[in-house]
Amino acid sequence: CALQGEDLFLEELIEPYKSQAKKLLRERAREIDGFIVMSQYYADFMADYLAVPAEKIHIVKLGINLRDHGNAPEANRDKPFVVGYLARLCPEKGLHLLVKAMQQLTENFQPGAFKLKVAGYLSPKDQKYFVDIQKKIQASRLREAFEYAGEVTRTEKINFLQSLHLLSVPTVYQEPKGLYVLEALANGVPVVQPRHGAFPELLQTTGGGILVEPNSASALAGGILALRNDAARRKQLGNLGKAAVHRDFSDETMAEATLAVYRQYLKESKQEKGRSMVAKEAALT
Repeated sequence: CALQGEDLFLEELIEPYKSQAKKLLRERAREIDGFIVMSQYYADFMADYLAVPAEKIHIVKLGINLRDHGNAPEANRDKPFVVGYLARLCPEKGLHLLVKAMQQLTENFQPGAFKLKVAGYLSPKDQKYFVDIQKKIQASRLREAFEYAGEVTRTEKINFLQSLHLLSVPTVYQEPKGLYVLEALANGVPVVQPRHGAFPELLQTTGGGILVEPNSASALAGGILALRNDAARRKQLGNLGKAAVHRDFSDETMAEATLAVYRQYLKESKQEKGRSMVAKEAALT
């Protein structure tokens, strides 16, 4: 059974349904032989959340289809400094924090120094959230440096990423996966992410970015500015991240790791079946 952020939906339920659903999940979780998660953070979290033994939870690193990622030549992008956001447009993903951080930066620099590019799916329930953000952008100097690309195709997504100096998706919740981090790094684009959820282990493994204090626009602005002012470090982080993702985070690697978990349980099942047959034969003699 794969676990990929189910707690986020459960925690949005109202009572008594939330408690009832959690109780039922814990009961049914006892029937599952094994679970697959994408990060050590989520393995630890869900072991407690579902009250299951930690040894039942297996970590399979997230993987992406690397085709066309990282193939474009490095662009000469001195000005403006382009910060990107590529995720669902919703409060949980923290776009409002990134906008506030970029507003702080644009207020302290000459026009044309920064640009914020945003892409991602906008659901009907989050349209008001985005409208409110756009109003705040229009009321600040960021209005001259904001671009919304909407929902993008795979090719458009890769082109979008390759147009950035860095990516930031400052989630306010503890992200269990972080697919957009891998996609950015696959193109040599470093990231600035909050120090929670799966991000610390992702960046420790890849070396492709920096961590900042969660839920703080000022800390986020500081991290963005630090990389903006240090092109050599930015390039180093991008190169490290790109090499790590292309080496260790392909969809093929993820598929093989998933199969290895399944094979483990199939082997145990065959062994158990064999022991059962031997016991039955012994009982008949």
